[in-house]
This record gives sequence, C-alpha cells and structure tokens, in this order.
Amino acid sequence: SQNLFLKDRFGASQLVVFVNEEQGLQSCFFNATFTLTIGNEITGGNAILASLRTTLRQGASFREIDFTDQVVDQVVIPGGTLQTAPLSFDAVIDLTVVTFNEVNAFVEARSPKSFFCFGTDTTNFVSGLALPPNIPTRTPTNAPTGSPLPTPDDEETACSIDPGILCTVVNGGGLLSCNNIAPPVSQECVSGGFPRELEFIYRGGGCTSNLFECSGSADLDEVWITIISEAQNILWNQVTEKDSFLDLRGIDESMSVEISTVVDGRVGNLLQEMIINTTCTDSSNLILKDDFGALELVEFTNVNENGLATLNAAIARVKMTYDVELVQGTSIRAKINGASSVGGI
Repeated sequence: SQNLFLKDRFGASQLVVFVNEEQGLQSCFFNATFTLTIGNEITGGNAILASLRTTLRQGASFREIDFTDQVVDQVVIPGGTLQTAPLSFDAVIDLTVVTFNEVNAFVEARSPKSFFCFGTDTTNFVSGLALPPNIPTRTPTNAPTGSPLPTPDDEETACSIDPGILCTVVNGGGLLSCNNIAPPVSQECVSGGFPRELEFIYRGGGCTSNLFECSGSADLDEVWITIISEAQNILWNQVTEKDSFLDLRGIDESMSVEISTVVDGRVGNLLQEMIINTTCTDSSNLILKDDFGALELVEFTNVNENGLATLNAAIARVKMTYDVELVQGTSIRAKINGASSVGGI
C-alpha cells in the first residue's frame, strides 16, 4: 500500500485532487471569482464610462483584464451603479504555496460636459498560509452561571469589568503585526523588476538629485497630488495634507508626480512636477527615508525570483483599539463613566 499526497508525481502526471468517503473532496486549487461594480457617488450628474482595466498579481505572475469594450459609453446615474452583465473574471489559487495576491481596478469616465474623472480600488490577501499564532482570539466562555443567593443589590454591589487592548499595524498590507514589527530587511529596492507597492509621505520641499526630472517646490500644508504611472495607471489624485501617507500600487517603470495648490476643493496652480524611476535597480535610488522632491519614501514591497513578497518599512503605523466587557460570571451590569490610557512609544 502507499499513502497518497496532493502534488505527488506519478511519471508525467501529478495528483492535484482526490475524493473519498471519509475526507470528501480535497484539492490543491481554489477557483476564485472576482466581480467588479462601478458606482457614481457624485450627486451632480451622470458619469459616462470610458475605460475599465483590472490587474491581477499572483506571486511573480501578472495578468491584465480589460473590460473597456463592455463598459465604454455606458452611463451611471448619480448615486447609482452600472447596470450591465456581471464584470467578473476567474483565477486559480494554489493553496499549497504561500502567495501574495493583489487585484487592482482602474476606471475612467467623463461628465456630460467632458470633465474627466477616475476611480481606483485595490484588494490583496495571502493564500496558502494559515493564520499566524499571534492573531488575537477570545478564550471560550464558561458555562452559564446563576446569580448568587441572595441576588446582589446593584445599587450597593461593585461591578467587575475586564478591559482589553487590540494592537494592529495599519500599513504593510497585512504582512506586519504588532508581534513582529522588525527592522526592514533591505534599505534599498534592488531586487529587479517592479516593487509591488511604494509608500511615501508628503513632507514638502524642493527638487532632489535622485529624480529623473524635477522642477519647482511644494511646502504648503495642503496640496493636490496627482501620480500617474508610465502605463497611465492613476496611482493617486486627491487633496493631500502635510505628513499624510500615500500608499501606491500598480507600479511599473516610472511615475510622474504633479503637486499643485488646492482652490475650492479642486486642482489649482502647479507647484512641483517630477518623474521618479520606480524599478528596483541601483539607478532608481529607491532608498528608505530618502526624499524625492516633496515626498519621502518610507516603505516598499519587493518580490524575489520565487514570487515571495518582502515588506520593507521604515515606519509602522500602529492602531490601538480598546474594549471592555463584564468579567465572566458577573451578575452586576456596569455603566462606563470614563477611561484613560497611559504609556506609549
């Protein structure tokens, strides 16, 4: 007899699925379906769609799906969503290999008066990896208990509460937790190819020597920043306050950056424009904590030859969430009158 394991090879064949009465269906692969929806949150007019493109990264593989032919010239009314056949695509996920998966969607449209507008969305997840042991979980609750006899007087009996603290890391795309915040493996992105993501902080400042092209200076507390990749993917286009983080995905060879004033909530006069090389090579000088004009690079995720992603972050943005609950078995309700937190970094 011989034990059968998924992915065992038998000559030119490989076992990827088996079914038996005890274990049921077991497979190496999961068929995932991604569905896109387009909404118009602007109340002032219709949105006439111009293009819709989606990218899928699975480890080292890259795939682009273009839905433009299905959406071009379709109209989305204010507050409504696109009413058309489902915009979906399928992907096969190998559950036996740890893989970082990322889906990006880029949609462009115009108003009836030909004003340009756009939208982006991103989702990412790690497959083939069990939850790490540091994911917080509640202990099982005790069996139900009754009130002690005689029943306590809730006007005179002290209540018993149990506070809790949950720590999460906001940046890092889910690759960091409060139990494993470590120094970056690399200070510079030189692994070749494109980084999976880049994160900058708007600090303000003039041109720097590590830029391909640059002119002007930006140091206002609030500016409008537009960032477009060489493939014309819109990576950022919004009002940005000083010391705000810009998490950019859909990176390719380079990106153009325009920083402008804000006038009545819209783009004003150009303050600074530059081109940043964004390939992971020595010539790009993608070094953590270095300034690129008015922007400071604080994070990049590179991918090795096996398709595994490595996060390198100079800053960890930590979010602390507090909760409080009654001690198990207590019979006295509690009213929270105040709370305070001490300590820090």
